[in-house]
Amino acid sequence: MKRRKRTAVIRCAGGGAVRPPQAGGESADCAARMTLPPGEGGCGEGCLGGGSCLAVCPREAISFRENGSAAVDREKCIGCGKCVRVCPRGLIALVPAENTIQPLCSSTLPGRETRLACGAGCIGCGICERACPAGAIRVEENRAVIDQEKCIACGMCAAKCPRGVIHDANGIISDV
Repeated sequence: MKRRKRTAVIRCAGGGAVRPPQAGGESADCAARMTLPPGEGGCGEGCLGGGSCLAVCPREAISFRENGSAAVDREKCIGCGKCVRVCPRGLIALVPAENTIQPLCSSTLPGRETRLACGAGCIGCGICERACPAGAIRVEENRAVIDQEKCIACGMCAAKCPRGVIHDANGIISDV
């Protein structure tokens, strides 16, 4: 059986005021940032912006968005999994490269709390579930989760998501 190419997905779009690493100041290590008190507002379950994933990526496939969260360049990613192992919040997953539809939120907070903490977080409304013709997406622990084996990449969940949490890598995933 031929092994399918995999790519990393960072399940945080960074709408919760991520602080990017700063030269000479804050630690650029995500594990160290886990020990710091939470900042004003922001998501307590999202990307720490410390750059640990960036530091271990052998292909420079990870960069930071303007909002401070990490993003993966799917063309450069070789699916080695080093970033997955180093993320202290478990926000990074390896998925089959052909699976382009992905929810970019890992928050388990109830909808109201997520809405207050993050402008790009899943509120668990279930609209995506109802829109999916393949039954591939469901809400678990207040967040959208896709069954990678069932997804047919139609994009209906992404089109219907009122918060813009679900993205299509062939369209807007890298521009979050």
